[in-house]
Amino acid sequence: MTHLIHFLRILTVLVLAVTFSTTSILAQTNSPDPLKIAMILWRGETRVEDGFRGFFADRGIPVDLQIYDVERDLSRIPGIIATLRKNPPDLVYTWGTGITSNVVGKYNQVDPDENITDLPVVFVMVSSPWKTGIAAPPGQSRPNITGATHIAPLPAQIQAIRAYRPMTKLGVVYNSGEDNSVSNVEELTALGTEMGFDVLAAPLGQNGDPSSSDIAPAVADLAKRGADILYIGPDNFIGTYRDALTDAGFDNGLAAFSATELEVRDGQAMLGLVSRYELVGRLAASKVEDILINGVSPVDIPIETLDRFSYLIRLSSARRLALYPPLSLLDYAEIIK
Repeated sequence: MTHLIHFLRILTVLVLAVTFSTTSILAQTNSPDPLKIAMILWRGETRVEDGFRGFFADRGIPVDLQIYDVERDLSRIPGIIATLRKNPPDLVYTWGTGITSNVVGKYNQVDPDENITDLPVVFVMVSSPWKTGIAAPPGQSRPNITGATHIAPLPAQIQAIRAYRPMTKLGVVYNSGEDNSVSNVEELTALGTEMGFDVLAAPLGQNGDPSSSDIAPAVADLAKRGADILYIGPDNFIGTYRDALTDAGFDNGLAAFSATELEVRDGQAMLGLVSRYELVGRLAASKVEDILINGVSPVDIPIETLDRFSYLIRLSSARRLALYPPLSLLDYAEIIK
């Protein structure tokens, strides 16, 4: 009897082992192929891509991310598009207005030989997709494009500035060669008539490519013209040379407000009302999931931004300018030391 019990125990272990092994083999056999996503980036991976990766990791969805970094050089995009035509991914992810516009073209100027029209495209960090022609106007559509924008509504940005200190003159240094920046300044100027402030514009690059050496004189001129605060909008050039702008601001007693996160979190802008980059990446990833896993057409997925924004205050910049935040802001602002 003892031998029979021992035999049955060994048999049970063997059956469980075989069952486990078979289950593991079936799981490996049935595991989905990774989603093949080509990511065309402006300056390498950012916190946006961290959020994008994290979304799929949290859900156990395998992804094969193929990174194409243009290194701030849009002339590289035709070569990348040629590569993607030879080995098409499941989807193309684009970062920023310049890259996205070059990849997909403007809605009324699409060239199938130069732009991607036959693959789904999800963009991030495009501040004004309709104003810049990336998104089609109402009544028209672009069947392969959707994305996540990242800029808080302009009235909310102005209210955020005025919650910190009075403002009737907004100084804006921007790259006149970037559609997103031009559109942003135009919208601010129109808003100023409604909300009672003047935009003091300092466009760079009107006679060629902008130079970082032009930033400090532009800021000094804005200070002479009576600017209350500097505004950093969604501008790739200014983002690259953000320290030159904020340093010039310190020299002229001007704080900087930013519409994007990195200029406050990693730079020296004093305050901002921003989208968290990681959350923008997750929002974009949810759209990719809808397209590649749930079978939803991009045209049926809205272009949208986050529904909540973060108020950031960099205390070191406030201390340097002796412009300390009102106590009421400390109840909900994120303080960065």
